Amino acid sequence: MASTTALRRIDLEPEGTESEGPYGRIKELVLGLARAEGHTAVYYPDICLYRFSAPTTYVKAATFGVTLGIVLQGAKRIRVGGDELTVDPARLIVLTREGEHGTSVVEATRQRPYLGLGICFQPERVARALLALAEAGGAAEAEGPAAFTLPPEAGLGDAVERLLRTLADPLDRKLIAPLVLDEILFRLLRTEAAAAVRGGVGPAGDADRILGAMQHIRQHHADKLTVAELARLAAMSPSHFAHRFRAVARTSPMRYLRGVRLDAARARLLTAGARVSQVAIDVGFESPAHFTREFKRRFGRSPSLLRLPPTSA
Repeated sequence: MASTTALRRIDLEPEGTESEGPYGRIKELVLGLARAEGHTAVYYPDICLYRFSAPTTYVKAATFGVTLGIVLQGAKRIRVGGDELTVDPARLIVLTREGEHGTSVVEATRQRPYLGLGICFQPERVARALLALAEAGGAAEAEGPAAFTLPPEAGLGDAVERLLRTLADPLDRKLIAPLVLDEILFRLLRTEAAAAVRGGVGPAGDADRILGAMQHIRQHHADKLTVAELARLAAMSPSHFAHRFRAVARTSPMRYLRGVRLDAARARLLTAGARVSQVAIDVGFESPAHFTREFKRRFGRSPSLLRLPPTSA
C-alpha cells in the first residue's frame, strides 16, 4: 500500500519563473554544460546534469545521502517508495535519505529538451550540517519524509548558480565549490519540510560520535568492519548505534561503508591500468561479481566501462 507520508509538499509563493531570475540563468548554464544526451557528471560526486530530447522509460537509481533535484525545462515523474509525483520547473524535489527511486522524463522534445540538475550531498557533509543545526540537548526524534518538494526560492537559486559558475575555474572548484555546497545544504535543511530531518539528529554528543564513526569508516573502508565493532568505538550498543547512525547519516552503517568503498573504487578505476577484479578486492569487496553488481546499481554503468586503458611504455 502506498505511503501517505513519504512525500511532503510545501506550498509557498514561488519566487521567479522558469525564464526569469536565477533559475533562468541556471538553465542557460546547464544548456552550455550538458551538450551530450543523457547524464553528465560535472563535479563528481556532487553535481550531475541531465539532457533528454525525448521521453524516457523508468530508470532505477540509488541515492547516497541527501539529493536536490531541479527540473529546468520539461518534466519528470519520480517514484519514492509507494508514492509518485510529477516534478517540473515550478517545484524542486529533495530526497532525504539513501535509497532507490524510479524516474522517467515525461516532457521532452528535440526542439525543447528536458533539462535537469541533481546535487548530491554526501552523508558526512549532511551529518556535519545536521550537527551544526542541532539545538543544545537535541530534539524529539522522528524519521521524517523520504522526500519533499518546495518552490524554486530565489536565495537557493542564487547559491546553485554560484556553484555552477565555480566549475569554470580549477581553483574555484577546489576551494569555493565545497563552501557553496554547504550553503545550499544548510538552506535545504532549514526549510519547514526538513524539520523532522533536523529533529531526528537528537543529542549533539551522540551525533558527534556518529560523525567520528563515519570518519573511521572512510579511513578504514578496506577492513572487515562490523556494526558491533563500530558501535564499540562509538561507546554505544549496536542497536542504538545503528538507529542513531541512520538518523544522522541518512543511511545505515553498512550501506555507508558500501558507498565509501564504491567511491574509492571509482577513483581507482580512473587511474590508467587499474584492473576491476583487483580494485574490488583492494577497496573491501569479497568478490568482483558482488562489486560489479553494486557498482552498476550506484553509478548506472559497469566498472569495466569506466576503467581507463593502461598507459603505453
